[in-house]
Amino acid sequence: MMVCSSVLPFESACGVALAIGLGRLVPLAGLTAPATPVLPALVVVVGATALTTLAVLAPALSAARVSPLEALRTSATVDARGRIGVGRLLLGLGLLGGALTLLFTVASAGLASDRRGSAQIAELLRQTVFSGALAFCALIALGPVVVTPLLKLAAKLLRRSTVGRLAVAGVGGAPRRAASITSVVALGVGLVIATITGAQTLAGLGKAELASAYPADLRITGDVDVNLLRHNGLRDVQPYRRIEGVNVGGKLTMSATDLDLRGLAGIADFRVEAGSLDAMGPGRLILASKMAARLGLTAGSVVDVNGRERTVAAVVHGELPLGSLILDRSDVDGPVTGVLANGDRSGVPAGVDFVVLADKRAAKMDQFTTLAAIAIGLVCLTVLISVVGVGSTTALSVLERRREIGLLRAVGLSRARLRVMIATEAGVYGALGALLGLALGLPYAWLAIVSLGIGWPMQVPLLAVLTVVLALGALTAGSGLFSARAAAKVSPATACADNAS
Repeated sequence: MMVCSSVLPFESACGVALAIGLGRLVPLAGLTAPATPVLPALVVVVGATALTTLAVLAPALSAARVSPLEALRTSATVDARGRIGVGRLLLGLGLLGGALTLLFTVASAGLASDRRGSAQIAELLRQTVFSGALAFCALIALGPVVVTPLLKLAAKLLRRSTVGRLAVAGVGGAPRRAASITSVVALGVGLVIATITGAQTLAGLGKAELASAYPADLRITGDVDVNLLRHNGLRDVQPYRRIEGVNVGGKLTMSATDLDLRGLAGIADFRVEAGSLDAMGPGRLILASKMAARLGLTAGSVVDVNGRERTVAAVVHGELPLGSLILDRSDVDGPVTGVLANGDRSGVPAGVDFVVLADKRAAKMDQFTTLAAIAIGLVCLTVLISVVGVGSTTALSVLERRREIGLLRAVGLSRARLRVMIATEAGVYGALGALLGLALGLPYAWLAIVSLGIGWPMQVPLLAVLTVVLALGALTAGSGLFSARAAAKVSPATACADNAS
């Protein structure tokens, strides 16, 4: 304990220093580097030291209660019990109940309304994090109870393979140890899954917002020759007329255009919340969702626009390009105000005013991509740490089961199949952790999205999730290969002689 207490502050300080150093990568995303958080850094160091010291107390107290005779037994005999005490069971159920209560509270508040202030968003996010922490603590407390049925399921899936059955039996021989290491793996997987799911969802929202703010590569102002622009190689040429001071429903005054959204190259990035863009025509209009919510309108609603009744054809999420209202071209008079087009700026005739929207759109996308990559990279460090833990656990298991391994070799198990068995054991740790990580990561990713109130559906990147799970399985299985090679080199006679004396 004294050695642990002296080492932990140094490790915590190194972790904080590494985090601050990585924070200096933020300027790569085009943002201002954050100030050094002195007080939070001290809180992290002290808190991490205290929590880790408390975590060591439980095994230290358990070791102090071991009698001399029990200490002479193999650890497999002691750790083979998968049951937990009543106190630990009640603690785990209490933590799980608290996590579920907070989860439903945040979900109810988040789904009640998409419009909320920054203070409410911050509070909901704090409750989401606290609920996730309680759920993870519940997993640690109830680990053996949760892992045992999963091991039975794995045994059924691998029942046709002798090596697979032996691997599951090896993991199941120490359910408490299996629960501990799979909980760490589950934390890493859950954080990665939640991060990439959140990033994918925010990317979808970001594309919609960028499609609205920068609907084309070029915005050309003034009445220009559309045919000349097309002749110069510009694509998706969209002339539009803009009207200011349009009164809608006697409540709001906004600008309007007659832009045809269906002609934009990025139309797939828009999300139609109600109605259809194909329903657009004379006497109809398209509203942005924020304006529609303020006016209490939806698709099919009739509203007065400058003294004439119009029908809402569609409601589009977020904002609309060039304004908050789109009218049909037959309902707008006057000269062309400007043109949207895709292509190189060289296609714009000389003397014509234009703005390059493509550069601004690319800069925004680069910022988001860089920040998402940094976040995912930092979270992946947790998975790598859990993989190292799986390798250490597998090595310890092999060391303790030398006699068992010797017996298996003596009855005919080849070195190659022994290596496969031990690698499979490590892979089972990864598979169990990935399954539990999915069970934790996806619900809390959804809860965080609901807390933000962005009004955008959660988008799960199935290919990325599958890649994470398969990569984790490969890494954990690979982490057991070193132990497998060491075990295969020991002769059956030597292994069987261990512990016999």
